Amino acid sequence: MTEPMSREQVLAGIKGEIAEQEAAARQEADPVKRERMLRHARSRRDYAEEEADAVAADIAENEQSALSLRVPTSLAAALKARAAAEQIPTSALVRRILTQAVQRPDAPVLTVEQVEEIARRVYRESV
Repeated sequence: MTEPMSREQVLAGIKGEIAEQEAAARQEADPVKRERMLRHARSRRDYAEEEADAVAADIAENEQSALSLRVPTSLAAALKARAAAEQIPTSALVRRILTQAVQRPDAPVLTVEQVEEIARRVYRESV
């Protein structure tokens, strides 16, 4: 059995992801998209320490593994909106969805379009 990741390992991983985001942004030809990507990376850099603390604490407390993945921006926004509507952390929502998908592989899974529609509905209701 492997040891859980330390805060420093988590932070190093987050910083690596941020560096990848910044490198991808620098290669982006569209200046508007490039600036948005850089702004996102800067924002993430501002909260990297807090994110590392939270992830490391969660790993230590729950003996869980950290999983980092990239999803379309629209899906991330939809997940955040749904989590906010349910008043739970986004990570808890994603864990629940993944757990249900693995435990019940025959159960229908939301499509990207369905998640986006949920996000639009949540946005309309919050305005």
